[in-house]
Amino acid sequence: MCFRPAEVSMKKCPQCGKVNKPIATTCEACGAELDNAVKDFDADQANLDSAMKIPNAPKAPAAPKAPGAPRP
Repeated sequence: MCFRPAEVSMKKCPQCGKVNKPIATTCEACGAELDNAVKDFDADQANLDSAMKIPNAPKAPAAPKAPGAPRP
């Protein structure tokens, strides 16, 4: 199972530090503009996955074949 953080998170104001709703565009307390960039979590995960690959890594050995049926 893969844990993926929630794509919706509270926005913290860079000016006063108040935590605002995820849909807020301006701070409820001081009116400062909040970061409204859309985060692409799938692209972030793809970048992490590609960074974790080791170049020229040996492949895992194949599973052994199942034994034949027992003889009568």
